[in-house]
Amino acid sequence: LPENLIMSSHHGAGMGLEHPYSHHIQFGGIIAFFIVWIADTFFLRIAVELQDAVPLIFRVLLFVIVAVTSFLLMNYSHSKIFTGSGKPSLVSDGIYSIIRHPMYLSIPTLLLAFVFLSFSILSLITLVIIFIFFDWMVRFEERELIKILGEEYLNYTKNVPRWLPRLRTIRK
Repeated sequence: LPENLIMSSHHGAGMGLEHPYSHHIQFGGIIAFFIVWIADTFFLRIAVELQDAVPLIFRVLLFVIVAVTSFLLMNYSHSKIFTGSGKPSLVSDGIYSIIRHPMYLSIPTLLLAFVFLSFSILSLITLVIIFIFFDWMVRFEERELIKILGEEYLNYTKNVPRWLPRLRTIRK
């Protein structure tokens, strides 16, 4: 089900479609990332020149900050979506008033934490490719949400960015 719809315990008609490959994109992306990250960080060491230039304590600190941010995104988005309301409705408050896809964003954010831990350029390139696939998946789901929610969702997209929060939204 598209991320911005409240989930019910009974998946009724008209709730929209996930991208047909959403699970493949998410899990496949995570697996591909960690294969590249482990291979480059510990074995191949093709693109980890920055790792030696950046102190370990700084890399660990970046990792912790970004990983915690990822878990907060996941937690706040899950608590809003899985409420069991019964009928499809737009979730536009809480974290969803800042960005439209915090649950999906939490995955690349967590992967970014691992990039900061190793400063592997190959891992960063892999992450960018994964993010392109996530954006493709989300655009499909947003078209479905427009079909379901119409003008309400279109107005929401005008006010809330897809991925990165606007500074004025954060300040509120």
